[in-house]
Parts: sequence; structure tokens; C-alpha cells
Amino acid sequence: MALSAFLNVNGYDFPCPRYGFTYTISTTVNAGRNANNAVIGQRVGRDLYKLDSMEWVGLKPETWQMMLRAVEPFYVPVTFEDYRTGNPVTIYMYPGDRTAKPLFANPNNHKIIMYENCAFNLIDAGWE
Repeated sequence: MALSAFLNVNGYDFPCPRYGFTYTISTTVNAGRNANNAVIGQRVGRDLYKLDSMEWVGLKPETWQMMLRAVEPFYVPVTFEDYRTGNPVTIYMYPGDRTAKPLFANPNNHKIIMYENCAFNLIDAGWE
């Protein structure tokens, strides 16, 4: 299965984010350390993903609105490349804070016509 875009969120192909986003895989452990300071925990569930600090530069309002609609249900299927295997993976994720910085607005109706940057992250819901 090939990816149609860098990131597909809830059926919407997203543009590739700006250079510098962070791709994190976290492993959860269920306990701490014993009296000798040795780890005594066991791995819990599967590894969790986080696509962090994703930022897009120079988006038109229509593109940003499409991206916001994609995460409107909150828990959404997200398809991206698993960098461990190079293959696409689809998991349910939820968005963090969504921010946008307007660059240009139409002086007649004050509607934004271009964003300098738009940003959010996607966090693994941990569902199997």
C-alpha cells in the first residue's frame, strides 16, 4: 500500500509539514524501580506515536479549514509512514492545540487570505 500524501487524516491528504517536526515513538512501562534501583516494570501495550510540532507555512484559508475539519471528530484515523519499517500505518489519534498566524487579510472584508504558519500535533489514542 502506497501513501497518497505524507499524512492522511480522517480521509484528507495533508501537505507535508515544514522541516523540523518531531516524530516520537514512546514505550510505556507499568512500574518503577526496586530497592537496588533496577527497573522491575513490564512493557504495557504497544508503542505509542506522536507527530509533534507539525507546522505548515503559507497555507490558504481553504487548506487550513480542510485540515481543521479533518480533526473535528477529535479521535480520527491517521495514516503515515512508520519510520521503523518504511510502511504505512493507520492508527487513531487526537489533535493537540491548533494554532494559526494570519499573514494577509482582505482589507475590504477582513477575511484572511493567507496564513504565515499553522500548527498542531497528533497524539496516539493508544487503541489497538
